Amino acid sequence: MDEFDFKEVKAKSPPRFGAAIWNCGCWFFFLAAIAAAVFIVLLFLNPFSGLNPFPPVPPTEIPTNTPTLAPVTETPTATLEPTATATVEVTSVNFQIQEGSPVYLDASVFHPELGCTFTGVAGQVFGQDGSPVAGLQVQVTGTLGDQQIDKIGKTGAATQYGAGEYYEVRLGSQPIASENTLLIALLDTNGNPISDGISFNTSASCQENLVLINFSAIQ
Repeated sequence: MDEFDFKEVKAKSPPRFGAAIWNCGCWFFFLAAIAAAVFIVLLFLNPFSGLNPFPPVPPTEIPTNTPTLAPVTETPTATLEPTATATVEVTSVNFQIQEGSPVYLDASVFHPELGCTFTGVAGQVFGQDGSPVAGLQVQVTGTLGDQQIDKIGKTGAATQYGAGEYYEVRLGSQPIASENTLLIALLDTNGNPISDGISFNTSASCQENLVLINFSAIQ
């Protein structure tokens, strides 16, 4: 009973066929992972590759208009020649100072609101039929005291004198005496002289601060 015969039983090793399948499967998945990584990298680097089953839509080129410079050509320019300045000359004297002019009046008769704060010239222009003419210009030039005078009135504009187509040229705001320093002339509607320039005097009196000068057509 004390002596037993023991037999050593060796452990059985697993079948080698199953280990080979396991190893092949690991290598397969490892290589597949590498292939997938390479595939992804290739698609990332070139998304338009034929390997990509879903290639992106290629961008559409938007045409741009590139401005082109037209050739510069020299355009001849005309040179303006200096022209002579025309001077107005009296070609025909149609009117003259009416006999009895000038007459010196008190301007407050026609400008009561101004009193003595006025000096000027007024009057009428009579045509060949003796009727007052409207629309002509009366120009007064020269000096009055220390002031240069160049003023124009229009016949028919001074309605405060009545319905006789009067003109008025205001020369200043106070009576000033002068002697032959002022000229009066009649102009047509285009500004051409139709009378000679006639000198006249002014007075420093408030009762003579309006000079009445009429023109009449030469018969």
